[in-house]
Formats: sequence, C-alpha cells, structure tokens
Amino acid sequence: MLHISGKYLNLKTAFYTLAAVLFFTLPLLSLDAGISGDEEVHYKQSVKVFNYYKSFGKDKSALETPKSHLKYYGQSFDNITTILIQWFKVDDIYRFRHLANALAGWLTIFLAGMLAVFLGGYRAGIFTLILLILSPRFLGHSWNNLKDIPFALGYIASIFFIFRFLSKLPKPGFKTIVLLIAGLAFAISIRIGGVLLIFYLLLFLVLFLVSEHLGGRLKMDKRLWIRLVFVVFGTTVLSYGVSLLLWPYGLVSPFKNPLRAYQAMARFPTTLRQIFEGKVFWSDQFPWYYLLKYMGITIPLIVLAGFLSFMVFFRKIMNRDKWLFVFFLLFAFLFPVAFIILKGSNVYGAWRHIIFIYPPLVVLAALGFDTIFRMINKKVFKLLFLIVFVALSIHPLKFIIRNHPYEYLYFNELTGGLKGAYGNYETDYYFHTICEASDWLVKYLEEKKTSDNTIKVAMNFPGDWFFRNHKEKISVRFINYYYRGNSDWDYAIIANEYINPWQLKMGIWPPGNSIHLIKAEGVPVCAVLERKTKNDYLGFLAMKNGDLKHAEVLLKQALKESGNNEAALINLAEVYMRKQNLDSARIYLEKCLKLYPDYEVALNQLALVAGKDENSREAEGLFKRILRNNNKYFPAYTGLAQVYFDTGEDDRARKILLKCLSVNPRYKPALNMMGLYYEKQGNQEKAEKYFNFLKKL
Repeated sequence: MLHISGKYLNLKTAFYTLAAVLFFTLPLLSLDAGISGDEEVHYKQSVKVFNYYKSFGKDKSALETPKSHLKYYGQSFDNITTILIQWFKVDDIYRFRHLANALAGWLTIFLAGMLAVFLGGYRAGIFTLILLILSPRFLGHSWNNLKDIPFALGYIASIFFIFRFLSKLPKPGFKTIVLLIAGLAFAISIRIGGVLLIFYLLLFLVLFLVSEHLGGRLKMDKRLWIRLVFVVFGTTVLSYGVSLLLWPYGLVSPFKNPLRAYQAMARFPTTLRQIFEGKVFWSDQFPWYYLLKYMGITIPLIVLAGFLSFMVFFRKIMNRDKWLFVFFLLFAFLFPVAFIILKGSNVYGAWRHIIFIYPPLVVLAALGFDTIFRMINKKVFKLLFLIVFVALSIHPLKFIIRNHPYEYLYFNELTGGLKGAYGNYETDYYFHTICEASDWLVKYLEEKKTSDNTIKVAMNFPGDWFFRNHKEKISVRFINYYYRGNSDWDYAIIANEYINPWQLKMGIWPPGNSIHLIKAEGVPVCAVLERKTKNDYLGFLAMKNGDLKHAEVLLKQALKESGNNEAALINLAEVYMRKQNLDSARIYLEKCLKLYPDYEVALNQLALVAGKDENSREAEGLFKRILRNNNKYFPAYTGLAQVYFDTGEDDRARKILLKCLSVNPRYKPALNMMGLYYEKQGNQEKAEKYFNFLKKL
C-alpha cells in the first residue's frame, strides 16, 4: 500500500484505473495526428496485399516493390487495418489507421505496466504507466507510426509472455502457450527481425532451467526435457507459421524469402541525408554513437533518472526472487542497441527504428524508482522523493500539453529543449505538421475566394490526401524545396525536413513569402508559402527552350522580387555560362553560396566555371570540397575526373571514377568515362565491359 496524506490508495485499483483512462484518452488524442512520412507508401502496399489475397494470388503487385522494398516487410498491422477498412468501407482511412495505432500504443503501455507488476508489484506498474505517459516521443509515434509502435507491442508482449511461460514451468498452461505464440507471431509478422525473439525464448529458457536446477528448485528429468522440447518446438513452428499468413513474400517461399528479407533489412538500401550535431550526414555514415546520443537528448530526464537509479541499485534489485527475469529484460534492452552499433546498421529518424526497446527501458527505470521508494521509511523523505519526481515530470508534460500532436519533436533539457536542438538535429523528419498546414491553407483559400482557375499547391511531401475533397479546385504536386523555382505552383507547404541546418539557424528558412507558420516551442517547423511571381519558373522554361535573352530578363526580375531564391540564382548562372559570360555566372553562384554555403549544385557549377576559365586547381578544390561534405554527389566525381583528364593526370582520373563506382556502381556518366578512358588506352576489352554494362542500364 502507498501512503499519501494519511490515506491509503489501493495500488492495484490505481493501476487499472490509470490504464482504463489511457485506453480512452490515447485514441482521442490520435484524432489530431497528421500522416507520417512513410504512412502513405505502407498503406498502398497494404492495399496490394489485400488485392493479393482477394485475387487468390493472381495480383502479384505486392511482390514487386523495387523502389520501396516493402515486400520485405510483413507489416501485418497495416494489413489488418486495411482489411478492416475494406470490409467496413471506411472513408476516413488515415484517421481509422491512427485510432488503431493509438490502441496498439495503449496496449504496449499496458503490457509494459503488467510486466513491471510481474517483476516488482503494482507500484512499479504505476511508475511504468506514468513514465510512458511522460514520454513525448513514444506518444508522438503512437498517433501514426504503424510500423514501429506495433513492433514495440509485439516485442514487449513476447518478452512478457516468455516470462510468464518460464514462471509457469514445468507445466505452463494452454493459455500461457497460446499467448506466447500470439506475441511471437505478431512481432515476426511486422518485421522479420522479430525472429530474434525466438532466440530470446531459447536462450532465456536454457539459462532459467540451469538457474532453477542449480538452486534446487527444479529437478531435471527425461520427461521434463521431452515435454519442453515438444512445447518449445511446437511454439516456434506455430508462431513462425502464423506470422507468414498476411505476408505474401514470406508465404511464396517460407524459408528463403524471410532470410532474404532479414538480409535486406540488415543492410537496408534506402539512405537519407539528415542533420546531426549541426551537420548533414548520410544515414549510413552517422557516427557510431548516433542512437545513444539521440536517446540521451530526447528521452525525458525523469526516465533517464529512473534508469540511473536502476543501475545504482542494481545489486539490491538483483537480490530479489525474480532477479533472472530482470537480467533478461536488461539484455532485451541492451542487445539490439549493441547489435546495431557493432553491425553499423543504417538507421535514421532519431531512434524510431529501435523504439521497441523503449518500453523495456521504462520498466527498468520504474524498478529503479520503486526500489528507492521501498528503501525510504520516513514520510518526509517519501514526500521529497515525490516532489523530485513531479519536478522532473514538468518539462515533458508541458511539451505534451503545449505541442500536441507534435510530441515526437521533443528534446530534453540537455539540449535546451527543441529551441536548443533547432538546426542541430532533425525536427519534423516525419512530416507530421503537413496536415495542420494543409487544413489552414484550405480555409485560407475558402476565405480568400480565389478565381475559378485550379490552384496549384506544391509540397515537399506527397500530400494529395489532405486535399481529396477539393480536387476540382486544387491540384497537388511534389517539389524539392531547393528547386521550387523550377515548378509551376501558387502555394507551397514545406516542412523543415531536408532544409540545410545553416539556413535554419540563420533564419533564411522559412523564406520571406511565408504566409503561415506551424511552430513548436516557438520555432518554425512548417511553412505555407504564397508565390508572388512566376518569373523564376518562366525564366527556367525560357532557359530550357534556349531563349537565353528572355530567360535572363525573367530571372533577374524574379531575383529583384526575392533574392533568396536558390533555383533562380542557379538558373541565371547557367544562362551566363551558356553565353560564355563566366564573370557574371560566378557572381550569381557566389550569391547563392551566401544563402547556402555548402550547396553542392552551386559549388559544382562554380567548379565548372573555374574549369572553363582554365583554372584547374580552383575547380579541383571545389569538387573536393563537395565530396568532403557529400560523398554521394556523383557529378563532382566526374567533374573532378575531367579536371585530371584535362591536366594529363589520367591515372588520378581513373582512381576517382573507380571511387565513384564503388559508391554507386550504376552511375552512367562515370561508367561512360571509364569506357572512354580504356578506349583511349587501347584496352578495348575493358572499354567494352563498361560500355556493355552501360547499355544494360
């Protein structure tokens, strides 16, 4: 019993009451959520999966995903929600998905609490529920992340049911076994990496049996071994088999394809450029401590303090009856992080890929707090503990209240909150703010009563869904922000993903033609732009059509109206390069670099200008500068190789091209230059090798 102000509170009742409140609260809070960055593509894949089964395997589009690679995902939770959407003809697809995901988030919280109850009692369970409620990033992903939250559910459920299974030995009941199969199958059906949980089961079982036998609590005999082998083998086979039921790729070849999927996930081919420590990295080139640091600056200090308490009182906790289960839980938290770091896996978007280890971490933190509370005897110290607990809760709680539904943008006090992290770390990397900006723009256009012409809305996120009820008046297109001047649009919605950190810090983004900003903690995370002129776009078209004189006039007019237009500056420089006016080209490229100092496109053009000006060393330096900042900007490799060819350094050129092809073996200009190099050397056999591969591409 917990003593508060002279009254006793039944801990069990408090635990279930709090869980019940969350059951209703979380789905309601999800109603405001936007569509996450991956959600549309996963929904489309789930429709393909539905059609696969509806056509009895004749529609094989679910197996053909060369760009998204989604055939490798079981994504059963997406598939189940889509089946329900199709059966019940749900109109508001994404809101339904978000409700379902919020329930998965609630069940994750509840099972984490039940696991804490199993390990430390109902007070530890209450601490677990509270700490997860105070975890903004976990809550934010509970609104619309149908990959990582359901997998977290499968992970914590499997661990909980493994523990229940072990605790019931030597005769686990039928219900216990069924729940274990369900947990394992659910985790594997979302990501093939869930197979790891079967190895957890085997490892934990062996260690548990050895511990129980050595402690004299369990007698190992032949009958027990036979029974356990039969039960574990059956559990493994059934959980794996059930996990494949909604995964077409896995069903086609139940052993080969899941293995291929695991290999593909281990070296996931999609890489993104994201901000970390104020610099831009490719996601496969982050420092080894990327995940650890991101967790350290985004997990609330109250959770970190709880985990620190767990580590400080580790020996005391491990002296309890269920010490082995606590050890297993600690392993389940630490092993995936260590595996990813040692393997050098491609991760991005902060630590959302390993959000499944967060509930185990929170349970450990709750055990740490519970241990402190058990040790305190005097009421005054208990009160002091509660005051400190509440004080540590204020920062994340304030963020949740003030910034819903953007909880996933949270940074703790170690960075100075979101304001301190702005420009140093990614903020709206999952494009949650696009929904609110789209709703605002629809209302704005209705109030403005624009002409009968179709309004063109550009976005740096595929957001057709937000304008589905306005298709007659509004057309939507995707744009790259830095090429915005090369597209025809009237309004643009730009989340601050893929915006250079220097521009964020210097206030260059959002641009001057912003008419509405979405802010969190006072910093802009999304902007609605209104186009004042289309001279930049018309100038781009004139340049494409070879009308350089008209293009020059239009682009200069565009820059008079807005000098902060990277595309117009680049295009005007291109016009002058074509007119052989290299000095003017250089002027506008340098203006562009004042806006965006490391902009590869501007640096590349400046290097080409230097080459045309016969300044090979300047060109060489600029190309090298590009590659230091971005080793995947492939035009810089061929540009640098050309500099070496022009200066008679053919072998250096060859090495640069080989380096390029080691990063991107399918880069056509580099393949062509290698073919020409060997042709020049008189090695026709090697030249044909490159030319033939080029033809195949």
